[in-house]
Amino acid sequence: MEQDRATSPGLRQRVCLGVEASMGYAPPMLDIKMSGETVAPAKISEETNSVSDRRPPDKVTPMPVHAMLILAMAAFVTLLTEIMPAGLLSSISAGLGVSQAVGGQFITAFAFGALAAALPSAAFSHRMGRKKLLLFGLVGFTLVNAANALVSDFTLSLVIRFLAGCFGGLVWAMFAGYATRLAPPAQRGRAIALAGSGVTLAMVLGAPLSAFLGQAIGWRGAFGALAALSAVLTVWAVIILPDAPGTAQEERFAILPTLRLPGVAANLALIFSFVAAHSLLYVYVEPLLGPSGLSHRVDALLLLFGAGSVVGLFVTGILIDHHLSRLTSLSIALFAIAAMLLALGLAHISLVLPAIICWGLTTGGFAALTQSAMAQVSGRLIDVAQAMATTAWNLAVSTGGLLGGALLTHVSIGSLPWMALLLLLLGLAAFVRGLRPLIR
Repeated sequence: MEQDRATSPGLRQRVCLGVEASMGYAPPMLDIKMSGETVAPAKISEETNSVSDRRPPDKVTPMPVHAMLILAMAAFVTLLTEIMPAGLLSSISAGLGVSQAVGGQFITAFAFGALAAALPSAAFSHRMGRKKLLLFGLVGFTLVNAANALVSDFTLSLVIRFLAGCFGGLVWAMFAGYATRLAPPAQRGRAIALAGSGVTLAMVLGAPLSAFLGQAIGWRGAFGALAALSAVLTVWAVIILPDAPGTAQEERFAILPTLRLPGVAANLALIFSFVAAHSLLYVYVEPLLGPSGLSHRVDALLLLFGAGSVVGLFVTGILIDHHLSRLTSLSIALFAIAAMLLALGLAHISLVLPAIICWGLTTGGFAALTQSAMAQVSGRLIDVAQAMATTAWNLAVSTGGLLGGALLTHVSIGSLPWMALLLLLLGLAAFVRGLRPLIR
């Protein structure tokens, strides 16, 4: 009995040490003296193997694929609501009795709404449950798209499009944070890529799908169909989508402290420069293809661009959780190469085609890369940071369009790729100095 009382504490200590060793904490060589007995590491291992073997295996949390699919469809509806007028421009203009230049303000109104609403909506709603917030946005898309299908006054239509942009700003601001809250910690980058696949799908199919619907059922029917899709997605999300909490009650929506976090400002600068360069080229892609004689095949080249985007997103989804920094560097470099090819060979098909492919490859995964990086550097302030990223993104879209128009009017079409290259170099500098050392 006396011996049992002397040795049982030692056995308990050896068991604890064995558990620590199985978790990677115990030192490789250790001698322990208990009651005059020296216990070697080999003996510790032998005596604790049976205990360690009886420990239940750690549960691996699976990726909630259904939730990511619903988020991807929400992204698809959001972006399609924004860009659908591009494929219906002539029909909308004729139906509302305005010129195509004026009808194009359907897209501008949405962009201004998203730009105006991203930060305020995130500030007022950051403590709400994420599911309730997404459902609010989807119901909003159902209503505004249905209203655009019915209204005949152009001014009222623009107001409705501005409201649609407000709902878009709300969804984009909480989108990445929702995906990362639902995903296992080790797969958060992949979750953002999966949920963001709806963006790439909308970019590839948006213009041709809206044009097809416009020809089949008219532009009002196209908006009505999008409203119906939003309604179906809302019901699906109510039934299937799990909830995730907003920020804790003690957390404030603090813009300046978030901006001061290492890496946040650099990421915002990268987003702005990259998206402005993209918008600069994408908005004016038809005149950009004129010198090579490919402007009449702009639809086929946009499909080629879209195919490159799909491949880029697929590769990003596979590698993002372990190679975020390298993928981001590669994305910027490939886009810079594409801009250089266009700048040097705008009149040569042999240079334009690979430039379009490289450009598409970089665009598909860029949103996932920057959102994942923002999640890493912002931590618990991710909702504030993502709202700022949404604002930077929409500001870049507007800036790129305005800058491209000014260059096209006052300089030449050949100046656009050079300006895009300059913007990309500024973004690369921000990434190298302020973001790359902070992300894995």
